[in-house]
Formats: sequence, C-alpha cells, structure tokens
Amino acid sequence: MQFSLSRPSSLTDLELVERYKATRQISLVTELFSRYSHLIFSVCLKYLKNQEDCKDATMQIFEILQQKLLEHDVQNPGGWIHITTRNYCLMQLRSKKMYDDKQKDLINDMEFNLADHHSIEVEENTDMRLLNSCLEKLTKEQQKCIKLFYLDEKCYKQVANLSGYGLKKVKSYLQNGKRNLKVCMEKHREKE
Repeated sequence: MQFSLSRPSSLTDLELVERYKATRQISLVTELFSRYSHLIFSVCLKYLKNQEDCKDATMQIFEILQQKLLEHDVQNPGGWIHITTRNYCLMQLRSKKMYDDKQKDLINDMEFNLADHHSIEVEENTDMRLLNSCLEKLTKEQQKCIKLFYLDEKCYKQVANLSGYGLKKVKSYLQNGKRNLKVCMEKHREKE
C-alpha cells in the first residue's frame, strides 16, 4: 500500500490510522489525538469527576492509542476512541473502588480488632493463598476469564478476544467462576 505525501492534517481519521499502522509514525497518532482530545477529556471528566485525574487519564489514553491502534482493526476512529476512553475510565474506577474497599476493610479490621492489627498482613497473605487455591479449582475457562477480567483488568470484549471464547461464554465463565470462588472461599472459612 502506498501513501501520498499529504500532510497529516489533510488526511481523514481512517487514513491517519492506516498510515500509522504502516509507518508507526507517532506524529500521525498525535494528529488523531489532537482531533479528539476534547472528547477524551470530556469522557474522562464525566467518569472521573476530577480535573487532575482527567488530565492524567487523557495522557494515558494517548499512550494507549499508540499501542492499541496497532492491535485493532479500527474502522470508526472517533467511536473507537470514545469506547477506549470510556473503558479506561471504568477500569480506573473499578481499580479505585477495589483499593478503597480494601482500605475500608483494613480500617475496620484495625478498629474492631485492635489487638490483632499487627497480624493484618498475615491475614491478607492467607486470603491471597486461599484465593489462589480456589482459583486453581475452577475450570480452565473460568480461570482464564477471571484472571483476564479481574487481575489484568480487561473488559468483556478484550477477554473474548484474548481467550478466543465468545462474548456470551465469557460472561457465563465470569459469572460462574465468581460464584464458584465465593463458595470455595466461604467453605474454607467455615472450616476455620
């Protein structure tokens, strides 16, 4: 495929993507990013609510675009950038919620078990060992989907693409795997 020597600003979004895939010139991603930076920032603001977090997220999206444009067949760059940005923000919120929940659990443990607060790290390690033990008891499909979704923080579509399973199967494996993990961990805790 040959490209004309036209300037990046005279190319369509799709032409920018195609040329970037062929040449890997960062200036092409920069041009595409500049066309959508207002959209990216607005989507980030909608989800993250904090301007400083949005500025950081917007710059992270620029880095993500450089990588993911090479990996995906993008036919509608504007829509794809919107979805990529939204998914990034949702992953940030999920990660923050998991961190906040863990912090709350630690605080609760310390408040209600003052005598035991030095052993919290040991308890966390025990919980991680239990989680890993229960993960090993899942089917390989459930294990793969759980790890990609929760540990690698991939969205449903990414899990489907990476695992090779259909989207409905991924959702089913995640739902059943999550339930099986919970049951396994509860049974183990009842034995203690």
